[in-house]
Amino acid sequence: MHLHDINTLLNLQGVTVKNISEPIDHTVYVTLEPIDSHQPCPSCGSVHTIRRGTSKSRHVRHLDIWENHTLLILPTIRLSCKCCGLNFTWSYSFVEPKSRYTNAFKEKLAKSLSGGTVKHSITLLNLPYTSGERFIKQALFSLIPLLQEQAHAQAQNCQKLVIGIDDFAIRKGHTYNTGIHDLRNGSLLSVVKGRKCEEFLRNENLTQLVHSLSPFAVVMDLAKSYHNFAKEVFPNAIRIADRFHVNRYITDALHAIRKRISKTLPIRQAKELKKNKNLLERRNDSLNEKERLLLETLLKCSTELAQAYWFKEKLIEWYDYSNQRNGLNLLEKWIEFGEQLNIPEIIQALKPFKNWKVEIANYHLCRFTNASVEGRNNKIKALQRRSYFLRNRQIYEYRIYLECNSELLAA
Repeated sequence: MHLHDINTLLNLQGVTVKNISEPIDHTVYVTLEPIDSHQPCPSCGSVHTIRRGTSKSRHVRHLDIWENHTLLILPTIRLSCKCCGLNFTWSYSFVEPKSRYTNAFKEKLAKSLSGGTVKHSITLLNLPYTSGERFIKQALFSLIPLLQEQAHAQAQNCQKLVIGIDDFAIRKGHTYNTGIHDLRNGSLLSVVKGRKCEEFLRNENLTQLVHSLSPFAVVMDLAKSYHNFAKEVFPNAIRIADRFHVNRYITDALHAIRKRISKTLPIRQAKELKKNKNLLERRNDSLNEKERLLLETLLKCSTELAQAYWFKEKLIEWYDYSNQRNGLNLLEKWIEFGEQLNIPEIIQALKPFKNWKVEIANYHLCRFTNASVEGRNNKIKALQRRSYFLRNRQIYEYRIYLECNSELLAA
């Protein structure tokens, strides 16, 4: 390979390749020299400088070439300024003074952290743990703000922006964080402490973000705090109750009926019903012939169970086939039909449908769900388990942004 091709491959500014060695113990040594003969004074900016010779060369680790470690050999050129008399050494744009690793290498180390741990990343790149952890933190502080600026710019320039709001647990039942997501562009915009409206409104970073956005719709579950917050900061946005959170009320009622009737069934039949309980949650049109026959056997255990199952299927049909014109009317008829079944668990489950029927029917105005948000929440929970939580709040949030917005890095 010619040296000018190696220059293109390394992509280092202000230097040219003088020599490259054969791999020695899986390490390639690349000797570089500056393109310019002089460098301006860092103090007064004068271009009238004098070269005073060179000292021992610097060995700097760069990105691997074909699975070989790359060590750049950089000349340490001594200079002095004619104007102010300052003595200094040649500085390179791609590596910090006295550092033994290039900026590109540190950035790659930080990006490799997505989906893994610090220990895993430094083992892959053969680094000391303390150095690797320090480089990761430095890279996160420079990389994540740019990443979030890109995500915010996408949201601000998006037509008919759709925002998703959902919480995830730090300590279940005690401490929660809330994520603000851009559903149309698939990015996490902000992480906020707590899950109450008052906590959201007190957060300065969040208030600055939401005032710069004008979403067409906001998707969330049926928590009052989210709807109060959306009413306060996005008064013109359509508020949509998330489809899968809403479905959960009926499936939970279905399982409650299953547990109740299991107490009245023979032991073998009750065990069979419990063993195949997930079959009750599945859409009927997604079952194969064998599963359909098994489902028919299960539903014969109880008339109430069969009624609740087909009632759940009617809700799925309403979501799939209703539209803006008839959505609310058909939902009200579905609620009336459920009350006529006179099943205690179903009647209890229908209460939120009565209270939030407008927000539920708004799904047909903008067919978005928080499915991608739940996926990111699972990533965050996996990060918390891998890292045994993180004491530094800023590093914790930066790791979350890196985990959830990794697609922006590849763009």
